[in-house]
Amino acid sequence: MKVDCHTHWGLGFHQRDGEDPSRWLAVLDRYDVTHAVVLPHEGLMHAGRIAGEHDHFAVVCGASNGRMLPFCTACAWYDEEALAEVKRCLSDLAFRGIKFHPWMQGTSVSQPAMDRFAQLAVEHDVPILFHDGTPPFSLPSQMALLAARNRKAQIVLGHSGLFEHWREAAAAVNSGENVWACLCGPHVAGLRYLVEHCPIEQLLWGTDFGYVSTVDVYPYRDPLMDLLDLTDAQKQAIYHDNPARLLKLKKL
Repeated sequence: MKVDCHTHWGLGFHQRDGEDPSRWLAVLDRYDVTHAVVLPHEGLMHAGRIAGEHDHFAVVCGASNGRMLPFCTACAWYDEEALAEVKRCLSDLAFRGIKFHPWMQGTSVSQPAMDRFAQLAVEHDVPILFHDGTPPFSLPSQMALLAARNRKAQIVLGHSGLFEHWREAAAAVNSGENVWACLCGPHVAGLRYLVEHCPIEQLLWGTDFGYVSTVDVYPYRDPLMDLLDLTDAQKQAIYHDNPARLLKLKKL
């Protein structure tokens, strides 16, 4: 059984299936994926659509029998308004985490508001997942600095540095026990480096399924992991135990 820690209910699925996640979930079923973190899509590109997407998320993920774990987002430029929206999602809609895409949203991780979001995440005992791997706003080291200022906050590198910054991602993970890396983006050499140089208990797995379209990306992501020659214990940790611990999943 697997937990995919990086998926989206993207516009392709929204436009095709409305509020019915059955076809989305059918893809996960083919690969024995039991649960998936579902990250915002539309709200990352248009701040004015954030609240509406959250309401839609609540309905879609609510129809998944607990398998889809929704994360919310916010535009940090709007400070109090953004904090209020995240509080609404975590308190009233029972969302399971927060997602930021600093590069796409045009915000810096060094903004004072980010520390307030980190404190809010600690209060609600949820992680913050960041898009990382694209400068100038989305480098792993920037997330590591946020994690160092907020040691109780659980910070997830959503792409482990992508194709160029995976060594930096490994350094970020090793900078603190509250930094996690989602193996969703690097090539095989980068993935192997992360597995060899990071504490295995801080590694997660994800696919980015659902972001751009309805295309099934699992046939690409799965074989990459197979090339790493992971032990059964490493697979158990990355696919199951680590996400279960981070996301407070009681039964898988």
